[in-house]
Amino acid sequence: MWWDERQPGGRIRSLIFMGHPGPSLLVTAVLVAIAGLAGRGIPDGTRTLQLIGAMLPVQLCIGVMNDVVDLPADAVAKPHKPLVRGVVSRSTAATIGVLLGAIGLGAAATINLPTLGLDALALGAGLSYDLGLRRTPLSWVPWWGGLAVLPLEGYASMGSIPSRLLVLLPLSGLIALGLHFANALPDIDGDRIAGRRSLPVLVGMRGSQWAGPISLAAAGVLAAVLAGPLGQAGLVLSCGVAVLVVGVLSVAATRSRTPFPILAVTTAVFAVSWLASLPRT
Repeated sequence: MWWDERQPGGRIRSLIFMGHPGPSLLVTAVLVAIAGLAGRGIPDGTRTLQLIGAMLPVQLCIGVMNDVVDLPADAVAKPHKPLVRGVVSRSTAATIGVLLGAIGLGAAATINLPTLGLDALALGAGLSYDLGLRRTPLSWVPWWGGLAVLPLEGYASMGSIPSRLLVLLPLSGLIALGLHFANALPDIDGDRIAGRRSLPVLVGMRGSQWAGPISLAAAGVLAAVLAGPLGQAGLVLSCGVAVLVVGVLSVAATRSRTPFPILAVTTAVFAVSWLASLPRT
């Protein structure tokens, strides 16, 4: 199918998949949704374009640079990758990645300085993962940084960051662990052969298969525990937790080897619902 990156395709299709478009679009949509919550309404057209311009190129840059750095390993384990097939050269891909990062930061600068700073932190977190940390037991740390920055950037783009969002640090840490395990699961064997010692590789295939859902379930429990002190209540939070539970249970029940797509989407719904249920003070 067209959206299956393992299927051969031309230059345009290869360029699209090189940026890992699914996660990139999801993260960008979440940022726009959070900005809407912060501004208590759908952002106007100009602000929406600014937010898309700030986050989407940054996420695409991280995806492209991931493929650039991983070319030697992908040549063994992922022959379908565009760089492996020679559809796009490594130098061209690296240039595209740099340009995308610059475009994203430039767009963030048109909003305000806090948004630019947080956008730069998001880019730095992703690149630190690509360029080295993904091969170490600290492979989960860039995920934590990127996920913690995302809601802060959404609020900063609308003018202020409430102090109560500091509670996102432990919550985003659990979510980062869960999504990192889910994302790495299909690549654990290849990463082990390549000599990488990421956290999922150290935990192993079977352990990672359970660690992802358990971490996300713990995030749901923590959110429920914090609901009282934070003054959260109502249908929105309940629906968000329910969606997360359904995603976690479906992955655990099927023992899927590719759990990331469903967990990423259900976690995004949960995160936006959690923010939407915060008191508007």
